[in-house]
Amino acid sequence: MRKLNTIIKGLKGTLLGIGLDEKLLEIIEKNNDINNCFIMEDRSRLSKKFDFFGGGKDKKVNIKKIRKIFKKKTLDNIICNYETIKPYFRRFVSNSIYINKGFLYLYGNLTNDDIEKIQTRYSRYKSKITIQKEKDYAIIIIDNADIKTGFFKDKLYIFLDFFTDFIDILTTLLVG
Repeated sequence: MRKLNTIIKGLKGTLLGIGLDEKLLEIIEKNNDINNCFIMEDRSRLSKKFDFFGGGKDKKVNIKKIRKIFKKKTLDNIICNYETIKPYFRRFVSNSIYINKGFLYLYGNLTNDDIEKIQTRYSRYKSKITIQKEKDYAIIIIDNADIKTGFFKDKLYIFLDFFTDFIDILTTLLVG
């Protein structure tokens, strides 16, 4: 977690956090270079830096709400816990590229299959991907600075991702 802490200490601008724990939120609050931080959980922080949405008792991440709230290329950085966004990852890829003009940081207990899936889905958009592995977790840094998206391109990739996920589920059912 030390690498992730040093990354957060060096961030500037606006930040979207999904699935962050209390230690990371404290580091974000101490960082004066972060202007505004949007958190997608129900938290008890009442600082001026933090804006909360998607709260209440339900802690599910509404991926469709991200694109409605943020305009194109408005966020400087996004930090996500992969376990939180894993069920929504198919939609999250296109939405994160649409709203992010800087870096996307994915962290968590990632298997080699998860890392390969992330690499293939972001490399289609020609994103620069860096992987940093620790003993118990990994950090994937994705540079979305010069990425261009299109409506038909996004729909095609979402369909291809749905198809490959369907085939993966089907093969696990037949084999298992």
